Amino acid sequence: MKICLLTTNPNPYDDRIYYKLARSLNKIASVSIINPKVSSTENNGIAIVGNDTTSIVKHSSWIFEHLKMIKPDIIQVTEPRLLPPAVKYKSKYSIKVIYDPAEDWSAMYREFSRKPMPIPQLLGFGMRQFENWFLNKIDYFIASDDWLYDYYKDIGPCTLIYNYPNKDIFIIDDKTIMQRPFSCIYHGQLRRERGVFLMIQAMKLVVEKYHEAVLDLIGHFSYPAEKNKCQSMVKEFGLQNNVFLFDPIPHLEIPSRISKNTIGLLPFYNIDKFRNNIVIKMFEYSACKLPIVSFDLPPSREYIEKVQCGVCVEPDSYHALADGIITMFENKEKYSLYKLNGYNAFVEKYYWEKQEKQLFDVYKALLL
Repeated sequence: MKICLLTTNPNPYDDRIYYKLARSLNKIASVSIINPKVSSTENNGIAIVGNDTTSIVKHSSWIFEHLKMIKPDIIQVTEPRLLPPAVKYKSKYSIKVIYDPAEDWSAMYREFSRKPMPIPQLLGFGMRQFENWFLNKIDYFIASDDWLYDYYKDIGPCTLIYNYPNKDIFIIDDKTIMQRPFSCIYHGQLRRERGVFLMIQAMKLVVEKYHEAVLDLIGHFSYPAEKNKCQSMVKEFGLQNNVFLFDPIPHLEIPSRISKNTIGLLPFYNIDKFRNNIVIKMFEYSACKLPIVSFDLPPSREYIEKVQCGVCVEPDSYHALADGIITMFENKEKYSLYKLNGYNAFVEKYYWEKQEKQLFDVYKALLL
């Protein structure tokens, strides 16, 4: 069996697409990742088919031509804008198509846009209408959280496969880690809606009480202007020895970087995107034995309260975020309990390898 995963993620080794989906599917089939935004390579038997020219390609036609060369039996699409070549190929060659968006793309266009109103609303509406045009051609849906599952299960057959961390990557030897006291971390995309400015403002308050407290911000800035603003805030607040900005790091290095810290932060805005979609970072923090301080949004509240692995504070408030961090620093008993509870939940339930059977069952169902 040949499987093609379609993506335009600029990271060829994306944690979900490569380290989870592709590595798992490679156990039962020949897997290719078609991605016009990266260069071609091969790793552990997984072919990453990229654009090896210096020219800019039209994604849809370029992907369709590579599908014709690979001749897959099943195509798994990870973004709505890549539905056209997959559906076109299916109509011509009678293969199966799985749609696995892993995000509420309509909300992302609506809430992450920097365009003036009402353009964001129009973009979100347009993306939903664009997606809907192709959904009756999809053979199977995969949802990575409950909101997506509730939405797509009413359209066609759907399986819920959570985006938990890999055990083989996130279980590391504690003896190799030197944990810094009074330290916080956030890793991932850096932008206003993900709370990057609020974290710096919160650290200004934390440092007033704990002068040695530090915050690592690791990831890619969506906008250069926001990176410049963060650098200016750090300088203005006198936090040059407390807040550090780092470029993105390879996925395999993330567990050790997280584990060096004391607290994992989830300061996401109270918007539809984060009220609906589960944030993978909270599971990664638990896997690395970090208690969580999160804004009080439904997906993180459900997990944190169920597992008892952190605290939820008032959304969109850097004062509340600072209070949560300080409370965690000062309550050693709860800190130890949250740390242990989160890690035990990860090793017992919240890890990717436990999701593999559902993924394999989807593929088996399509081949019957």
